[in-house]
Amino acid sequence: MAKQKIKVYEQRQFDLPEMACFRVTRNCNARCRFCLAPPEGEQPDEYVLKQRIDWLLQHNVKTIHFCGGEPTLHPALAELLMYVHGRGGKNRLTTNGIAMPDNLLSALHATATEVKVSLHGDQDHHNAIVGVTSFKHTTHNIKRLISTGVKTSIQSTIVAGHTWVIDWLTDYCIEAGVRRLSILPFIPRGNGKDCPEYVFSALQRRQLREQVKQTRHKYSGRLDVRWLDFSAQPIHVVEADGSLILEAATESMDVTLCHIPDKTTDQPRSNACQQKSAQVHGRMR
Repeated sequence: MAKQKIKVYEQRQFDLPEMACFRVTRNCNARCRFCLAPPEGEQPDEYVLKQRIDWLLQHNVKTIHFCGGEPTLHPALAELLMYVHGRGGKNRLTTNGIAMPDNLLSALHATATEVKVSLHGDQDHHNAIVGVTSFKHTTHNIKRLISTGVKTSIQSTIVAGHTWVIDWLTDYCIEAGVRRLSILPFIPRGNGKDCPEYVFSALQRRQLREQVKQTRHKYSGRLDVRWLDFSAQPIHVVEADGSLILEAATESMDVTLCHIPDKTTDQPRSNACQQKSAQVHGRMR
């Protein structure tokens, strides 16, 4: 396992992708049973987050994908969107859609931010799976986003025994004017480790993927239906504590690349990423 981690690290060695997931908080106003990044209370301030944004942009990241936790709970989110935009970067936001303050809505429109809202089925199923009564708030805010001119899509985590949700979501998207739907098959990470009833067998997973493929063909030209499998390839994530992680299907497969330096308190670690990279290369020779 150690050799596999080193190999992955070497391949990804700070040749960062154009987009990175940027966790501005680990707080959340939902309690999703499938959550990949459960609430832990970590929430850095605006100044620290701007430093991290600067670092990412300097390392060739073009798009900051704000996520969490629930990023809309951070009081500086609107300002952070404007900051990225002002630096020539692009923004994306993934949200549960429960909270959408007016100033944030305005900032999303002004910065041409693409927003992905998590919606998991009809009212009963959605409320049950996210652990709070939120369906009406989420669907109301989807309407607000669309009416404001914000490019809005839907993503949904599908769990075993509830593949009917795909048909419900396609009908909802077409009626609401949403043009893209991303289907996420459940993976047992984070809170999901305690939900064995949500796990797909290998056969069920293949059947789900085929269902998504058929749905994509059926609604071609009206709705862009996508299969989004987070277990297929690791993604670069900046955690709320400043760690840059190559996040995989399970926590045991994650690779911590470095800690983004804090200019005021972390000066001795300013070359931590490069030093770690050199150490890894040394072991691989």
